[in-house]
Amino acid sequence: MSRLRYLMEEICAGVEVYFTGRSGGQYVKTAFILCDDYTELTSKLFLLTDNKHWSDQKANGKFKNYHDVLSDVKGVFQAKRAADVPVVQRLHDDMTERRKRRNDFFHSTHLLDLNVSQARCVEAFCDLMDYGQLLFGNDWTQTVAGARNLETLEVLLRLEQRSNADPSIPPKVSKILADWPRNISNAQRTGVHIAVHPEDLHLRLCVTCGGKTLRDKLKAV
Repeated sequence: MSRLRYLMEEICAGVEVYFTGRSGGQYVKTAFILCDDYTELTSKLFLLTDNKHWSDQKANGKFKNYHDVLSDVKGVFQAKRAADVPVVQRLHDDMTERRKRRNDFFHSTHLLDLNVSQARCVEAFCDLMDYGQLLFGNDWTQTVAGARNLETLEVLLRLEQRSNADPSIPPKVSKILADWPRNISNAQRTGVHIAVHPEDLHLRLCVTCGGKTLRDKLKAV
């Protein structure tokens, strides 16, 4: 499953892009596009794992498009996992809608000023994690656990998604982060770095240094 590990590193980087600019929102569209790309890579890797002879080219030599790839995934489920077809279809429907929106502003100049809301970006990443879990099962779970800080980042995504319906969550998360110990013994004594959104930088440092202890505290929220 080495290629799944490489994919997970990419997904981890994409989630970090989102959280790096969350307060200013300057990277939300970039993270949304990356997440859309990861759904295609996840689909293709699943198909190759299921059948090493699967190809992303049609018989006429042309490359399969996004819809062709998702159709191939659905075909595998129809043949081998019929009970899960409704779940994969629901995820495919949402992924297809996001691909259309991504193409609308990625390939059309009249939508250059269109942005993506944080909620839509978070929803896209949560669906990506659900999709990978559905396709790869325990291999996905184990690979997430081994991919740098992706476990903690996924917990943060889930909390942000839940906070849309439960306003009590953000203050709880903020308290955990505010109380998190800072390593001041190694503070640089010369030079200065001005962070436009210091809360994003603080979150990044907490996730990087917090490890499983921070992950478990956030999971308990």
